Amino acid sequence: MSRPPWKSPPCEMVQPSGGPTGDQDVLGEESSLGKPAMLHVTSEQGTPETFQRCLEENQELRDAIRQSNQVLRERCEELQRFQGSQRKEREFLVQKFQEARKLVERLSLEKRELRRQTEQALQEVE
Repeated sequence: MSRPPWKSPPCEMVQPSGGPTGDQDVLGEESSLGKPAMLHVTSEQGTPETFQRCLEENQELRDAIRQSNQVLRERCEELQRFQGSQRKEREFLVQKFQEARKLVERLSLEKRELRRQTEQALQEVE
């Protein structure tokens, strides 16, 4: 059985990893993608390998953000469709309620008129 759009399981969101604290290295942490965090080094300590790892992590983060944005767009579209269908259903129900109210009012008037006619007929018979 499929779930309604508003009951979808939550998606995993990318969380930013901590930034550098001064000129200190950050060792042994895990990044938001579950990989070891990058070493945060000063520019004079940077090596081509460190720079390359930074570029790779940057690309991974960009990809994660793109994916997250796409999921958010899809969820937003689902929500808009759901809200639209709810709006239409509400309008339909309001219309049916108004029709039912008018019918009850008309039947009440008919009932009163029939009672009046019955009372009048009884008075004429007496």
